[in-house]
Amino acid sequence: MNIDVGSAALLALGCGVLCIVGFVLLSALQFLGGILEFLGSFLGIFFEILSGGPLSWCGCLLGLIGLAGCCVVVLLVAQSLWTCGTPQAANFCSLFGQ
Repeated sequence: MNIDVGSAALLALGCGVLCIVGFVLLSALQFLGGILEFLGSFLGIFFEILSGGPLSWCGCLLGLIGLAGCCVVVLLVAQSLWTCGTPQAANFCSLFGQ
């Protein structure tokens, strides 16, 4: 079997490219596996709450509704404060002296 310089260089180049491609693929698969593991654990927690029955997740549901209500109030206050000092200012701005 004869191996000349050209085929040896081509073989070395192919091995190098294969190593780089393999490293990129393994890194991408590791990243994708982490994302899928996070998503799976999040869905597992969600379905664990739902499968517990109405009494075990009622407090959690009320907490989420309360959190959503607080977010809505904060958004409404922030939007009304943006109008302070403009012709469209709400009476709410007078509470803050503007």
